[in-house]
Amino acid sequence: MKRAFALCALVGVAVYATTAWSASPPSATEQRLVKDVATLKTQVKKLQAQVKTLSTDTGTAVVGLAVLGICSTVLTTDALQGTWQVVDQVSAALQAGKTYFGPQTPVTASVAGQDWCAGANVTRSQVPPTVAQYQALLAPFNGASDSFRADVLGLLARRFHSK
Repeated sequence: MKRAFALCALVGVAVYATTAWSASPPSATEQRLVKDVATLKTQVKKLQAQVKTLSTDTGTAVVGLAVLGICSTVLTTDALQGTWQVVDQVSAALQAGKTYFGPQTPVTASVAGQDWCAGANVTRSQVPPTVAQYQALLAPFNGASDSFRADVLGLLARRFHSK
């Protein structure tokens, strides 16, 4: 009985070994699928790199737009307060010292100790107010192409992040 079992086991191993090492080559369909999988892996890798780039560019654009939006708001506040200061100066001179608005407290908008407008190379506060600060803020957008505008936003964002 032991010999018969050993003989059956030996024959089984021999049959398995012969069929396992004599596998047929991949069919045309299998070869095409292997090629397609390799192509898809390459495409996925490229797409992942593009997503990473787009994520970075989107973040840069958002920061650039935030700098422009907040700086614009700050400049508007500075212009209003500057106008009120001029009104007070004129009324004080013509109405025996009367003032309408009183002393103004400048608006503070900074991140990490840096003024938002400084990130856009714009100098704040001028009395009497002028549009010069707005012109400085909008100067990068006087270029002709969309890529120029995108480059400017990227530069503003990088400059703001680097300080």
